[in-house]
This record gives sequence, structure tokens and C-alpha cells, in this order.
Amino acid sequence: MNPALSLLLSLGLGLLIGLERGWRLRDEHEGGRIAGIRTFGLLGLGGGLCGLAANSVSIWLGLVGLSGIVAAVLMAHRARLSEPDENVSATNAIVSIMTALLGLEAVMGYPREAMIAAGAITLVLAMRDQLHGWLKTLSAEDIRAAAQYGAISLVILPLLPDKAMGPYNALNPRMIWLVVVFVTGLSFAGYWAAKRFGNRRGTIAAAAIGATYSSTAVTLELARRLRGEDADRATLNAGIAAATAIMPIRVLILCAVIAPAALPGFLEGIGVAVAFAVIYALVAFLSSRRQEGNGTLATQRNPFDFWPAVGFAVLVTVVVVLSRWAIEQFGNRGVEVLIGITGLYDVDAAIIAAANLAHVITDWRALGILFSLPILVNSVIKLVLVLGIAGVAKGWRAALPLLATALLIAGGMIWLSL
Repeated sequence: MNPALSLLLSLGLGLLIGLERGWRLRDEHEGGRIAGIRTFGLLGLGGGLCGLAANSVSIWLGLVGLSGIVAAVLMAHRARLSEPDENVSATNAIVSIMTALLGLEAVMGYPREAMIAAGAITLVLAMRDQLHGWLKTLSAEDIRAAAQYGAISLVILPLLPDKAMGPYNALNPRMIWLVVVFVTGLSFAGYWAAKRFGNRRGTIAAAAIGATYSSTAVTLELARRLRGEDADRATLNAGIAAATAIMPIRVLILCAVIAPAALPGFLEGIGVAVAFAVIYALVAFLSSRRQEGNGTLATQRNPFDFWPAVGFAVLVTVVVVLSRWAIEQFGNRGVEVLIGITGLYDVDAAIIAAANLAHVITDWRALGILFSLPILVNSVIKLVLVLGIAGVAKGWRAALPLLATALLIAGGMIWLSL
């Protein structure tokens, strides 16, 4: 980028951050605000000049200039600390130094990264009240769960080898753990959403949120409540329809992340069923007269625990190895039976096992059938359980989306096999 344009960018990034800082601190007493929109603009420009000096003259000249800016910011912050009021935060000093660094970065050849960082900084600063309000709602269990999730995604995942190993060279440790991160992340997101919106938004919202963790558990709980004489059946039926729609969408996203090559066949196998389930859920939602009452679901428990995540990884490992063994012994038919059985109790594990076979089974139609099979099996077993728990008289409407979804998936698999 042209040096003059780089300097203008440095100035603009500083003004962007300064706009938020100046507005946020607009009510400070005289002399209480150590930096506003002009100061932040100059800090960005100053960082840019330091970068220009480092590029054109000497890296040491740039470092000396940046050190002077940092020293001036720290001295101003120290002077602010000596004031009698308690409205003092380190945020302004930290953001001031970061603004100068962004100006330096823009001139040193990373303008796009500098713009992204400036936008992110401004967004975080602007969300101060929302973030503080959110923190007040957290419990010790929430903080512990967030730390655990950070450990499995940011510490364990990068340390795992990214290569095939183990029996039949069937296992890729990083891929298996990436799926653990993804699945627990969906569960974690569902937990936070349920905690944020609460139970009063109704059964349908709670069912959709809960289905990101376990659509089977949500369906069975709603089916149990359908048995009550005073149950709000329209709402409970709509909740089951919402859970039925969320499950295949969730596994489509999972497939796109871990086995994108299998996505076209998978979409052809269950795409019509997904479209039907979504439309049915919307119609059921609109036709339900109320969203609260005897059918409401409780907010799900915190879904993240370390040992269940490890247990899920072990389950996936066993299924993947058995799938490769089944191919060796019986061909594709053997692995289809195994993955179908796995889909009875854990669709995610079945999908992950199928994803690990995507490089073995090269026919995209065969992959589409393999990925669709556990969704079909799981839909059928939920259909049977809903009718068994709620009874045919009270549960047939709730079972309709499950029946239609199963029939459409079966039709998609037949189409793929032709």
C-alpha cells in the first residue's frame, strides 16, 4: 500500500476507536478524560509514523518512537490514578497502546489485519454494558464449564497429531477431537441460549435449543407430557416438530465441517426431509395457540463436562475402528449395518464414523446413503417411542413429522441407490 494511504488508514483506525471512547467518556469531569477522539486519532497516526520510520530509516527509530508513545500513555494514566474519584479504568490506557500498535501494523504491511482488529476493539468497547450485564448472570459452574471448553478447544486440540494411525490406519486424533469440540460447542451454545431466554419463551424455543444437544431426549420428554389430560398438545406437538427439524440440520452442519466431500450425496439423501421438517415446524408453531403452560421444558443442565466428552471420543474411536473392520470383513453392507445400529443411540457418533470412511468409500451416492442411514434409524426409533410413551390416540399428531421425515429419507436413499 502507498505510504500516504497507509498513514491515512492509521489515522482512520484511531478515529474509529476514538469515536467510541470519546462518546463513552463524554460526561467525565474537566481533566478526567485523558484521551478522546482527537487523541486516539493522533495515537493511530503516531503509530503509523513509527512504522514508516522503521521501514524507511531504521527499525530502532521506529521502536524509540513507539516506546515514547507508550511511555506518554502510561504517565497520563498514572496521573489519572491520583485523582480522588474512583471512576478509573485501565481500559483507556490499554486501548491507547493498542491503537498506536494498529497504526504501526497498518504501515508495516498488514492493513487488512489492522482493520479487522480495530473493528473488533470498537465492538468490544461498545458492548461494555451488555458484557457487564451478561457477567452478572454467570455462576461459578458457568465459569468452570467455559474454562473446560476452552481447554479442550484451545489447549488439547492443537497438541493432537493430525495423521492417520492406529488399527487399519482408521484414526486421526485431531479429527476425532475436533468433532468433540464441535458437538460440545453446539451443546454449550444451546445451554447458553436456554439460560439467556429462559423457559417463558415457550416449549417450542426450548425444544429447538435442547435439540442442539439431544433431539431424542427432548422428544421423549415432550411425549411423556403429552399423556397428561390437561397437556397443551398443540404446543407440545410443535415442540417435537421443532426438535425433529433441528436434528438433521445439526448433522448437515457437522458433515460440512468434517466431511465436505460427502455433503452433496448427504443433501440429496435428506434434503427433502429437512425442508419438510422445517416447514412443518413453522406451520406447527404458527398454529399453536400459546407457547406456555403445562408443556414447558426446563432449561437444560450445563451440557459440558470433561469426562462425557472423553467418553464420546472413545465411543467415536470404537465405532470408527469397527467400521473399518466391517468393511474388511463384509464390505459396505457390513458397515451400513454397524452405522445404522450406532444411529439408534447416538446420531453424531454414527455421522463421525461415516465421515472417517469418506476416503475409503469414493462413490458419492454410497456416501449419501451411508450418512442418511443413521438419521433414518433415529427418526424411526423416535417415532416408535413417541407412540409408545404418549399412546397412539394422544401421540399420533406428534409422530406425524417423524413419520414423514423417515419416509422422505427412505425415499432419498432409494433414489441414491438407483
